[in-house]
Amino acid sequence: MNANLSHTDEGHKSLILKAISEGGLGFATQWIHDAANIGKQLYAESLARVTEADGTVHAASTFVSLLERQDRWFALDLRILDMVLTALAADQTLVLGCNLSASSLSQPDRFADILGRISNQAELASRLVVEITETYPLVGAAIERVKIIRSLGCRVAIDDFGTGFATPASLLQVTADIVKIDAAFLRDNRRGRDGHDSLSHLVGFAGCFAPYVVVEGIETWSHLEAARAAGATHVQGFLLSKPVSLPKLRRHKGKIGLRGME
Repeated sequence: MNANLSHTDEGHKSLILKAISEGGLGFATQWIHDAANIGKQLYAESLARVTEADGTVHAASTFVSLLERQDRWFALDLRILDMVLTALAADQTLVLGCNLSASSLSQPDRFADILGRISNQAELASRLVVEITETYPLVGAAIERVKIIRSLGCRVAIDDFGTGFATPASLLQVTADIVKIDAAFLRDNRRGRDGHDSLSHLVGFAGCFAPYVVVEGIETWSHLEAARAAGATHVQGFLLSKPVSLPKLRRHKGKIGLRGME
């Protein structure tokens, strides 16, 4: 059962925090597919979920802003990172993405916690994709800390590119392996006077800075064709695979492509 948003912010926050304290925090996984061959998978993104005692499931989009305002999101980031590392240790064929906020990288004590967790299981780093969510500017020391994460062997993805602080200017500062184009640019794809559409321009720009460009929000076959025509190397969305639990993910696992990212 999916949650609705009829609760007040405070009531909703209380339900979320209660569910977390009772062990309801977990994550679903969604594949990133090769655009040309959708049966080939690059890796699976880990998506935070909170489940109440009655079975109501809250996706991160319904509670992340509430927790960010309370400065509680970092604690969840760490717990999800721990879960992802545990999953990687249990299955050597998995490659998983884990979201980390740019704000966490900007604060030395928080980054130390992140770095410690990854360093302590350094053998897993090559199968961990750190997806940077830029709800906070990625500047200064945070840029250097992205380099440190990559030096451990992790891949770095810039998430939701084109929105918030994940702007073209940010790519000039950061070395990334993957750039994920926000779904808004797929839904509002405009034809320019030069005959090319806006998505093609954005994908082309991102491709100058990272070898892998993912278009998010693929929900129809026309979306998939638009992403292919724009030059995306990879795609993600409900048309191709819905978020599922880890056991279901393993049953539908095809050929993983991330090991070729050398």
